[in-house]
Amino acid sequence: MSKIVELKKREEFGKQNARKLRNSLFVPGVVYGDNIETRHFCVEKRQIQNLKKAAEKTGLFDIQIEGEGSPVKAIIQKIQKDPVSGKYIHIDLYQVRMDRKLHTEIEIEFIGESPAVENLGGILVKQYDKLPIECLPADFIHNIQVSIEGLANFQDVIKVKDLNIPQGVQTHLDPEEIIASIAEPRSEKELEELEGEVKADVSGIEVESEKKEEALAGEAEEQKE
Repeated sequence: MSKIVELKKREEFGKQNARKLRNSLFVPGVVYGDNIETRHFCVEKRQIQNLKKAAEKTGLFDIQIEGEGSPVKAIIQKIQKDPVSGKYIHIDLYQVRMDRKLHTEIEIEFIGESPAVENLGGILVKQYDKLPIECLPADFIHNIQVSIEGLANFQDVIKVKDLNIPQGVQTHLDPEEIIASIAEPRSEKELEELEGEVKADVSGIEVESEKKEEALAGEAEEQKE
């Protein structure tokens, strides 16, 4: 039996309460689902690694919310981090029903080395970082690995139909949709033209900034008068 992750029930809400929780080494979160009551919880920061570890194999794990009768199965829908400090600030969990399909997105993990990148100086262009899927909870996968070793030249692409999607998992994307490709490196001439465009844009911004400063100075003089 998989380890049950215990969550503390949260009854106070709002920004102030969330800030207070974070200062107390807890992270606020919410559990929701299809025709399932939304519940708010908080979890110790150190427990977040347990959540991630529990979700590594199948994506599914058991949670026990304080005061509820029995554990339920859930998946991690979203974990938010502060873009500056990198600290966890909120967690969204989705409670699943084993008899209903999930409609979610999974990470696309690109693996291997592309000969077109290594030998020709090409640039890997990822059209998708996540793959929209639907499946029953029992068939849920945490991510999908995609090898880029077959991208040997600038004409090679990876399409949806090339993905090794497990049985029971479906995506609504067109089979011919491109997932990744290789772009040719920019020529020296293109780089020079691009640099020239950037300089022109910066020059324009400086002029606008100067005009704005002059306008503000004029307003200040009028207020003095």
